[in-house]
Amino acid sequence: MEERPAGGPNDAAPADEAADQLYFQALEELLGRLRGAALLLAPADWQVASEWRRRGIPLELVARTMEDLYARRRQRDARRRINSLRYFAPAVEAAWEELRSLTGPGHRVAPAPFDAAGRLRALADALPAGVPDRERWSARIAALTGDSATIEERLAELDAKLLVECEGALSAADRAAVDAARDAVLSRLAGRLPAEEVEVASERLRRQHLRRHLGLPVLSLFSPEAQPAQEAADP
Repeated sequence: MEERPAGGPNDAAPADEAADQLYFQALEELLGRLRGAALLLAPADWQVASEWRRRGIPLELVARTMEDLYARRRQRDARRRINSLRYFAPAVEAAWEELRSLTGPGHRVAPAPFDAAGRLRALADALPAGVPDRERWSARIAALTGDSATIEERLAELDAKLLVECEGALSAADRAAVDAARDAVLSRLAGRLPAEEVEVASERLRRQHLRRHLGLPVLSLFSPEAQPAQEAADP
């Protein structure tokens, strides 16, 4: 299991860029869900996530580590919210090194084969019942084929279209609730963001709250929801 070579942003192919964006977006969504409140990743957090992504650290491993840390904090009744991915960095590094030692040369444990079709089925099954025309969307997700980079690019396209369709189907009351949740976070960020970043932040927060309102997963092969049951149960 080799780490991905370093490269600047201009070195990435469009499929890689789509996969990178989904990786970052999934982490932002997960941290917001664990905190119980939406947030925007700071530039320093994006650097942490970029390094994890560059090195090929699986999103499932990062997500599981974050969830484990939060579970231990709940057992200790720790109340302070975690606002940064940097808090998880030491634990993620330790989990990654442990996985690499288990799957390194000469060890009997080998990495599980990457089952893209199984992940797509799991992702399709994870769509909530409230998604408009859910069966059609599930079928489109499950029917994707190709290598993982091609599938990620297609999933990124479907993810954007699904969010637009779900937003268009919102009732006036639901739309107002999503807007109010976004505006509450933006008000706390007032004065902390440059004016040119407010519009981008507003859209990111709106997507986060729309996903949480509907229970939508991020459409990615590497989302926690995309793990087949057996794969998710393995240590």
